[in-house]
Amino acid sequence: MKESRTILWGAASLSILLLTLFGVAGCATRGEIKRFQAQLDSLSVANTMQSRQIAYLDSVLIENAQLLRTIRAEQNANMNALQEEMRIVEAIMRDSGFKVSSLTDKIESLQDDVSRRQVETDTADTGEFDIEARGDELYSTALHDLNQGKYDLAIMGFESYLEKFPDGARADDSRYNIGEALLAKAEYAEAALNYLTVTRKWPGSILVSAALYKAGRCYEYMGQNEMAKRYYEQLIDEHAGSAEAELAKQRLKAFED
Repeated sequence: MKESRTILWGAASLSILLLTLFGVAGCATRGEIKRFQAQLDSLSVANTMQSRQIAYLDSVLIENAQLLRTIRAEQNANMNALQEEMRIVEAIMRDSGFKVSSLTDKIESLQDDVSRRQVETDTADTGEFDIEARGDELYSTALHDLNQGKYDLAIMGFESYLEKFPDGARADDSRYNIGEALLAKAEYAEAALNYLTVTRKWPGSILVSAALYKAGRCYEYMGQNEMAKRYYEQLIDEHAGSAEAELAKQRLKAFED
């Protein structure tokens, strides 16, 4: 660009110098002077246009340089943000990996415990233990798990008892205790279903009054107070002398307050 400016200004200077020499020498005609003047004007116009073009190109170069700096700055910022996100993801993965491995260990431990008990039950010598004894052992193990807070194991144990001894002496207790384990896990709908199964399948069981009361409590926990009232009232009508009936009266009174 500097070379273009130099050439233009050199041509203009040469024209002026020749015009001056012709004028000084007195040998330039009027037509030649006009011709040289026209050339000079043309050069001036070209020089002006060239100057404008050069100025435009300079501005474009400046804008491009600024744009390039902006792009580089954005790239650096994006790269820094990406690196930070990668660090966060790595941290999450490490935390998740720990939790997953911990959960996997618990599941494997639970499976081992269940498998061991299943093997012990399946390999028991029927000559040594009669059917009733095996049922009692299975029920006792499940009850122990329930009392120890091993609710999932307890549920599996009671379900196993009901599968093997659907009409066993502990069948109503097993169904009721499944409700107890589910209630402890805050699985109220499933708990209520098991309690009510006791009242329908074993209507003569001593657990019926307790099952009705617990079913009412489950519906209370779920915010279904009308259903809760229904079972409290049934409990009071059908088992008026039970301790659970007195508790049901207190719950109904609480609804009124």
